[in-house]
Amino acid sequence: MSKKLLTLEDMQGYIGTSAPPHVMRLEFEVVRRYVEAVQDLNPLWMDEEFAKNTRYGGTIVPPHIFSTLMSITHCSHESGAIPVPVPNVPLPRDNVLEGEETWEYFAPTRIGDIITSTCTLTDVKVREGRLGEMFILVCTGESVNQRGELVCRSVNTIVNY
Repeated sequence: MSKKLLTLEDMQGYIGTSAPPHVMRLEFEVVRRYVEAVQDLNPLWMDEEFAKNTRYGGTIVPPHIFSTLMSITHCSHESGAIPVPVPNVPLPRDNVLEGEETWEYFAPTRIGDIITSTCTLTDVKVREGRLGEMFILVCTGESVNQRGELVCRSVNTIVNY
């Protein structure tokens, strides 16, 4: 028995669906390990003496850490399926490809900040490709700090075919 393929209309019914918020405290050790892993030795990240004389008045967390920390999705080990960033949204086809990811940064973050991130399915389109019908899923993520300030926004485009 074959499974029913989801249509564009089915998928558009999921627009506005959000993942549960992800809350994380930016810990020194996580930031240190990230800076070391990507070999970004900017003293603004780890050198308090240097950073206190900048416009930030102290060290800040490298903004690009969010593309790692806030983009993490859990893979189902049972099915082997890679979910979209909004787990309550089904994938209409079997194959997934990251189409594009953009980031905007609005406020600096510091060690100890508590970041709450949400991700919402914001658009669904269909295009015809060489292998047939492709769904283009757009998910928008936003992260705010403990003061409710918008820290960053991401837009992730997923190609599902």
